[in-house]
Amino acid sequence: MRAQITTTLRQFELLQGYLGKAACGESPLDIPRSIHDPVMLMRGNPEHPEHDMLGMRNREVPSQAELTIIGDSQAYGTCVRADQCWPFRLQAETGQPVYNAGVEGWGSVQYALAMEELLCLSPRRVVVCLHTGNDIAEAFQCARASTSPLAKSFWNPSWAALPLADLTAKGRAERAVAQLSAERQDLGPDEILAELGRRGEKDVNPCVIDASRFYLAENFRNAVQDLSHPAIAAGLMITRKVLGHLRDLSLNYGFSLGVMLIPTREYLVATRLDEADVRDRDSLETLGVTEATMLAELRASCADLELPCFDLSGYLRHFVGGRIFPQDSRSGHPNAKGCELIARYVRDRVLPGLDTTQHIRAAVGGVYPMY
Repeated sequence: MRAQITTTLRQFELLQGYLGKAACGESPLDIPRSIHDPVMLMRGNPEHPEHDMLGMRNREVPSQAELTIIGDSQAYGTCVRADQCWPFRLQAETGQPVYNAGVEGWGSVQYALAMEELLCLSPRRVVVCLHTGNDIAEAFQCARASTSPLAKSFWNPSWAALPLADLTAKGRAERAVAQLSAERQDLGPDEILAELGRRGEKDVNPCVIDASRFYLAENFRNAVQDLSHPAIAAGLMITRKVLGHLRDLSLNYGFSLGVMLIPTREYLVATRLDEADVRDRDSLETLGVTEATMLAELRASCADLELPCFDLSGYLRHFVGGRIFPQDSRSGHPNAKGCELIARYVRDRVLPGLDTTQHIRAAVGGVYPMY
């Protein structure tokens, strides 16, 4: 009750702030979704009108989290409204409260840090979403830069001199889009991408598969998953430690834990390459091998820890041509239709597969966060 009263008061304070911003001609939508944080590197902004007191994309902070979803922008719902993201849809599908703890830009280390903070909500079931698209690379950066003792416990000082993953392709594509947009203000966003695709711009790879049309960024996706790169290999080692820590928390605090692997849009196309019309097939084939290896490593890590693991790849590959991602876009985030499909997958396959038996709490005289 106290938490609900505090949340209501906080929402009233925020509402007053929004009205004040509107009176000054500033739209509440201008409020950033995330803010800098020395522990998390970034966290959700509690001042955003779609966020709760903790900066998460929920209407309020519950007194107890029946089901908690931890992840990055794939769980947050970057390309959809708050009522269209798949955790919200899952709540509608199941009729049970779902707490969305997804934040844009997070990786596996932030998932462990967030889980420590969310223990105060006494979660009963937790699904951690690992996105192969960038979570492993983000893990390396967070473990290196975070001020958290927990994050540092995943870090090996010998990694300090390792170079970061090569994001040249990503930066080049973004600059190309910005430059052409400035030069040709008469062109719309879809026309900009079409022109760059015709020019052969790297990571603006036009793709048509079934009813879907989009532009793939497979070189960037390959760079942040290539285990031959020392920082990515280290990121995988960090993620394995994170999964072990999460497993220990579930045993000590008595909540059920499952891991869901979310593949990239590029990988889904690569698994059906014979059916797709793409400009650059070779780089997409390379990404297919790289991401398949990463998915296999993550599944093996979960198996070693006896964690239930659910790989969305086999499910979503059947729908990748069915307009489940934004069309004529470089964005690899699911749209409203894609979120609806993911919600159904979690409802029908993930939740029944979680161990609903509450573990006996191991701590004597109470339970406490490890950090």
